[in-house]
Amino acid sequence: MHPFTSLTIWLLLATSSLLMPFGYLLFGYSLASFLLLILMKSTRHRWRYVVWIMLPMAGGLWLVHSGWLSWWLRGEMPDSSELQNAAALWLRLLALLCSGQIWLQYVPPQRIIRALFASRLPPGLAYLLAGPLLIAEQLRSQLSAIYEAQLARGVPLDGAWYQRLRYVPALVIPLTHGALNDLTARSTALDMRAFRLHPKRTTLWAPIDTAFQRITRYSLLLLAVLEIGVWLWLWH
Repeated sequence: MHPFTSLTIWLLLATSSLLMPFGYLLFGYSLASFLLLILMKSTRHRWRYVVWIMLPMAGGLWLVHSGWLSWWLRGEMPDSSELQNAAALWLRLLALLCSGQIWLQYVPPQRIIRALFASRLPPGLAYLLAGPLLIAEQLRSQLSAIYEAQLARGVPLDGAWYQRLRYVPALVIPLTHGALNDLTARSTALDMRAFRLHPKRTTLWAPIDTAFQRITRYSLLLLAVLEIGVWLWLWH
């Protein structure tokens, strides 16, 4: 399946989850998304990412919308009238994040980059979208080299958590300077390849795309727009 087709399917599922009203259907859909993430062997390791994001979010939403924060700070009586809306928001984001993690597992960044460069998008926009994915591995290797160099200098990056937190700038500043210094070389390389000169370009190992998948993508996008329109018409 083409990466854009699977992305469109995820977009439709995300739109459905965000527009779904609070109730048993939303609870079952969110729970099924999380269970699917855990039960699938290939995506099982990603459940920690979801938990690390959703648990603090649940605590923050409860603290604000239950009224306890206002009671602690200003002495006002707790008002939990918005707690149901907060719970609905949390369940929607849970389903959205779980389905997104499943999509990321089966669509690696290399396929996304190849699909972007082989698409009909303008070259500037395609490079803008693929740029963070292109430099992610390079930044990871640079960060590892900076980490080892700072340890050799005696910076306690492997010490207690408060020591690591204190010396975070020792990692961030050299990494930022290195990324800024690479901008000139990247710009020169793009100019040498006549970037933006030709509207059509050839990409090696472009993902296979068919007319059926293109029609499917447009149909799913239209269905998502219609779903949003129906929701606006019924609820507003």
